[in-house]
Amino acid sequence: MGQGTERRLDAIEARLGTIGEKLTEHDQRADFRRFEQYANDPEGFVREVLKADPWGAQVTMMELVRDSRQVVVRSANGIGKDWAAARLALWWVYARGGFVLVTGPTERQVKAVVMGEVRRAFDAAQQLPGTLYELALRADASGHRGILAFTSNEVSKLTGFHAPALMIVVTEAQGIDGPIWEGVFANATGDESRLVVVGNPLSSSGRFFEFCRSETWVAQRITAFEHPNVIEQREAIPGAVTQQFVDNIAAEYGKGSGVYMSRVLGDFPDVDEDTLVKRSWIEAAERRWADGTFDEQAKNQPVVLALDPARFGADHSALVVRQGKIVREIVTWAKADLMVTVGKVLTELDRLELDPKRTTVLVDTVGVGGGVFDRLKEQGVRVSEFNAGRTARDPVKFRNVRAECYWRLRRAFEEGTIAVPEDPKLKDELSATMWKPNSAGKIEIESKDDLRARIGRSPDRADALSMTFHTSAKAPVIVSPFGVRVEPSPFRDRTSPYRAFLQDWGDRGPV
Repeated sequence: MGQGTERRLDAIEARLGTIGEKLTEHDQRADFRRFEQYANDPEGFVREVLKADPWGAQVTMMELVRDSRQVVVRSANGIGKDWAAARLALWWVYARGGFVLVTGPTERQVKAVVMGEVRRAFDAAQQLPGTLYELALRADASGHRGILAFTSNEVSKLTGFHAPALMIVVTEAQGIDGPIWEGVFANATGDESRLVVVGNPLSSSGRFFEFCRSETWVAQRITAFEHPNVIEQREAIPGAVTQQFVDNIAAEYGKGSGVYMSRVLGDFPDVDEDTLVKRSWIEAAERRWADGTFDEQAKNQPVVLALDPARFGADHSALVVRQGKIVREIVTWAKADLMVTVGKVLTELDRLELDPKRTTVLVDTVGVGGGVFDRLKEQGVRVSEFNAGRTARDPVKFRNVRAECYWRLRRAFEEGTIAVPEDPKLKDELSATMWKPNSAGKIEIESKDDLRARIGRSPDRADALSMTFHTSAKAPVIVSPFGVRVEPSPFRDRTSPYRAFLQDWGDRGPV
């Protein structure tokens, strides 16, 4: 690092505030070249320099970090992820000549857990030069090598910090909000940088969940059954997970529970206790769509379109086309003004050969949607207004219309009466949405703002799909001279079993 970087490190420390009291100081005049032999051998550094004994999964984690830019680790409780991460940080500083930023959601996790492990390792390896503080390590007098620790809400203070060999360690990643990750990524830009993200898989949503299944990350999962304590049926590593812990979780929550899956098996639960829609239900609905389960019975069912409009910014406009039990289309677009959005809806109606006078288009009129609604109506489209905050049809059970629609959608997934195309973002939005009974005992759905904060975007697709379950989303009904109720086909220029019947009575049908 050059002189400018050195000044930058001093400025970063000043911006973060106190780095705590001095804990330990070793001779800083020592020769760092003796550690270079471990540049590609983190396990050897941990064993021979730090005098520690990592077990199998910890060694694997070290090797993954050595070889990969982005590593995410999810595990059962008490596995020793932070133990390994702290020693990886020291390896990076001394064997690779780098700098490490450590962050997490709470001061306790950062200061007491990760930096506590750094201190234990630093003290055990008395030959390591440097000065250790509660929240920092200066390995050399110039500050070219070291560690800085801080809570995740301070990440924005570090935007623009770049070092030639920078490692960022994120602990308890499941507890970090979506927007904070932007600050993390903004710093890890160098070719030699490393992102090491560790956490417990408590929720099947959010950025940590996304990282664990992304092709751009190298992911490691560690179960309790891999740990020496459980394998050997004794406390070989004091304080780590034990068979007794596994048995207690099984007895308390059941082996099929989400708690057991996350705390013991180190994997994301199929559903949180307050999750609206299970991922397994969504995946079953995707299979029904691929298999054409409802194709025949849906052919002549009414078609409903629901539009959740957005204007400029990060949110997307979402248009969902549902016919009976089948979601035919999910179309999204971004950064379009309201008139462009009107044009998009008209284009979709035309492309799908839907008669705009016989096809209900539900428009969310809260916020920017009012102008879209008015213009579509001027164009002769059969529009219906949707306002999520209005009183539900069943006000005793539901807080508002939004809760009522989402609950109907949940029942459709639970009962297997819906088929949806495979759409990872829709799946994430639905499985991330939470519900709860409020103080009056009414079903309440998590707000869009709260969900956006957790998953890093607005649930546009899920909102639009839930709107198609609004009670006003009905096709017009024609009554024949014999009192027979006939729902005409919503499609233009297509054969329909109703067409001949309608033509017999002088109605040319929906042309």
